[in-house]
Amino acid sequence: MKNTKALDDYADYLLQRELAQQTRNIYLKQAESFLNFIEDRVITKRETIDYKQSLINQNHKISTINLHIVALNSYLKYAGFEACSVKTRKVQNRQSPDNIITLDEYRNLLVCAKESGRDKYYCIMRTLALTGIRISELSGCTVEALKTGSFIVYNKGKNREIYLPEKLIHELHAYCMQEGISKGVIFRGSTGKAISRTAVYKMLIYLAEYAGIPKCKAHPHSFRHLFAITYMQKYSNLFELADLLGHSSLETTRIYAMTTAEEKRRKINKLEL
Repeated sequence: MKNTKALDDYADYLLQRELAQQTRNIYLKQAESFLNFIEDRVITKRETIDYKQSLINQNHKISTINLHIVALNSYLKYAGFEACSVKTRKVQNRQSPDNIITLDEYRNLLVCAKESGRDKYYCIMRTLALTGIRISELSGCTVEALKTGSFIVYNKGKNREIYLPEKLIHELHAYCMQEGISKGVIFRGSTGKAISRTAVYKMLIYLAEYAGIPKCKAHPHSFRHLFAITYMQKYSNLFELADLLGHSSLETTRIYAMTTAEEKRRKINKLEL
């Protein structure tokens, strides 16, 4: 009962911070997990270190562990135990983007979507690849946006304008006419609300299997990577790409200026030594 009250108060605190719903859910889940871990014991640095170790022992990816640690530290700060916060684990910066669909694989997925009558997912893949948006920003793509040629998304504390290329606008207009969508969000789930990332992910896995493409490449963010790499190859403008992707730091965008690990291996294999 005590934990329930503490979590309810913490939920209100997160709401006041105007965090995204998904972020609030993650933070709340970690707060609950931590409170269950310590049971009735007093919160101390030793307890938080032990909890961090328990996360590490679960063999999650480092990025997942760090996300959980950030969530834990948020609760500790709220509860007045900021001194008990723990450090995230160090991650070596990636030197190249991997597990990204190639242009041929992307086109193959489009063909498979069309052949199987999944026009919605064909248009979703086109939208992700031609704009570089995150899957969470897909709900901003509306019928009204087709008229203006752009829409505004709010992510990571800032607004960003998303530009729709003319060929995408024509395709989405045709899809809306076909589906009888006259206003609001274009891509919807079975309930009529904006389609969920889970639904998109599951369909991408299905289409990847159908097309013979590795599952590790069948995720919504892969299309964002494809957009970024293609843009860099054509225009070589890192500052402009960072603006389009909504990156606060060029270090985040810089990875797209590098060759992939596969390309590095291919070049090394050609060395006549």
